[in-house]
Amino acid sequence: MNTLVLIIQGVLALFFIMPGYGKISGSKESHVADGHLKADSSIIPIRILGVLELLGCIGIVFPWILGIVPILTPIAAVCFCIIMLAGMIIHTSKKEYKMLPMLVVVCMLSALVAYYRFMGILE
Repeated sequence: MNTLVLIIQGVLALFFIMPGYGKISGSKESHVADGHLKADSSIIPIRILGVLELLGCIGIVFPWILGIVPILTPIAAVCFCIIMLAGMIIHTSKKEYKMLPMLVVVCMLSALVAYYRFMGILE
């Protein structure tokens, strides 16, 4: 089971790299054009979310593999769950139901990692 959970951790890290990088590197105009941001809104919250997603990509894999502060891995997984739940709420409020199945699957995978890694630490 440990190997399967580690594979899921890697998949989650890969999943969050592109949107995290896109939130950091994209211009305000591109975020407005994509509908992620209103024209009169600040881009700072999107940039912060991008940084947090990229930090989560590191935190969900490396602390557990290296054995350095391994509690960070399940904490990162819980944070990914929170991000996905927020995404579900936002996309539902915008009536964008096409994204919901993917968000639910990623949230469930993150919850699985959080559960097994917290159990691994408590043993």
